[in-house]
Amino acid sequence: MIIDNVISREKQVADALTGICGGKYVFTGADDLYGYGKDQTLDLDFPFDILVKPGTVEEVAAIMEVCNKHRVPVTPRAGGSGVTGGALPVNRGVVLSVERLNRIIGINETDGYIIVESGVITADMCRHAEERGLYFPVAPSSAGYSMVGGNVAENAGSINSCRYGTTSQYVMNLEVVLPTGEVIWTGANVSKNATGFNLTQLFVGSEGVLGIITKVVYRLVPKPTHDVSLLAGFASLEDACNAITAIRRSALQPSAVELVCENALRMTSAYLNEPLPLVEEGITTHLLVNLQDFTEEGLMHSMELAGNILEQYTAWNILTGTTAQEKEKMWKLRFSIGSALMSEGRKYRDIDISVPLSSLYRYIRRVEEIAASHGMPLACFGHALDGNLHTMLVLNEDTGEEETENAARAVNEIYSYAIDNGGVISGEHGIGLLQKEFMPMQFSGPHLQLMQQIKQLLDPNGILNPGKVL
Repeated sequence: MIIDNVISREKQVADALTGICGGKYVFTGADDLYGYGKDQTLDLDFPFDILVKPGTVEEVAAIMEVCNKHRVPVTPRAGGSGVTGGALPVNRGVVLSVERLNRIIGINETDGYIIVESGVITADMCRHAEERGLYFPVAPSSAGYSMVGGNVAENAGSINSCRYGTTSQYVMNLEVVLPTGEVIWTGANVSKNATGFNLTQLFVGSEGVLGIITKVVYRLVPKPTHDVSLLAGFASLEDACNAITAIRRSALQPSAVELVCENALRMTSAYLNEPLPLVEEGITTHLLVNLQDFTEEGLMHSMELAGNILEQYTAWNILTGTTAQEKEKMWKLRFSIGSALMSEGRKYRDIDISVPLSSLYRYIRRVEEIAASHGMPLACFGHALDGNLHTMLVLNEDTGEEETENAARAVNEIYSYAIDNGGVISGEHGIGLLQKEFMPMQFSGPHLQLMQQIKQLLDPNGILNPGKVL
């Protein structure tokens, strides 16, 4: 009888959603659902019942009203590029894909903002802005396939975050559908606003558990006209970290400072199996520095300052990239690390802890010790100047019980060490499913209870993206 009731409820919901969106955009067959039960998180894949692809905010609102009435879980999904399980339908139900909400609504060049729907591909939005001399400076590395709504929901970071900040600093206003079906705008399209509670920032980084983002108003900035990349190789990690600290203490404002530790360098160079700049005997660590300016004179001054700093800590020549071809060659190893981690029957456990820069060197060394004590290969790389280093545990694609247990123990020790030293569980990838069990490490009971109360207020039936964050 219970099974019959569940099947009946699913059919009622599917019929109602078909009435809202049309049969062309409601799916229940296994072939149609394939791929929507997973994202980029390990090899996790969850079965679910209905896939719906609304095309308007009104359709999203009507879908939420139906699902709330029938107490059916709804998992919002953008590009599926997340690595912490934020888009996984862990309680079955409905997956709501925003891929058809893909219009660039408009750009206001005078006031410096762009309005886009949540299913717009990030790179498409960036190109549209840059054609008008404007710039969205914090597009994540997944910009070619991630969607705007997902970036906002996760408060995505970027290699440029050390200068420009994260997504949250560019969100002026959001259109959000609440779990009960109401539609609100969270703020206003102005650069200064002290009117009421800041609901915009409540939804930025909320990972789809409080509402479904349908439109985003992003602040844009003028696009720098000159940029250059520098690549330095170091004999030791300590030398590279000392150079990073010296950059922080200087007047230099680089747009990116990316660190590649020896474990990631060796694994990725072997994967690429081709001549690469500064991959040679004696070099254990790479540092990539990107500089931007509006004048050639300003850029040259920054290059000189950066070069003087880096030269104090390395015996090798510092490479300079000014053309697109030169930059691509210099950055190839850094941007190939993810592919290397997924090659040769491997996968990885994402760890994107952010620590104070003063703790970065000690953190890396401690993580190396922890991984080695549990027999876990490791790849360390990432956004060094803001302390957001990706320390990935490398696993076999077919993970056995012992390896899984070793990884779990290692992750627990790494998070504990980072938090004890002023760090946070996630700098940019979010909590999702993968990291929610560690939230009590980070927050006190009253803090977690307050977040749970906010969730309960907005989603009284607990239907929106259940099983995530809290």
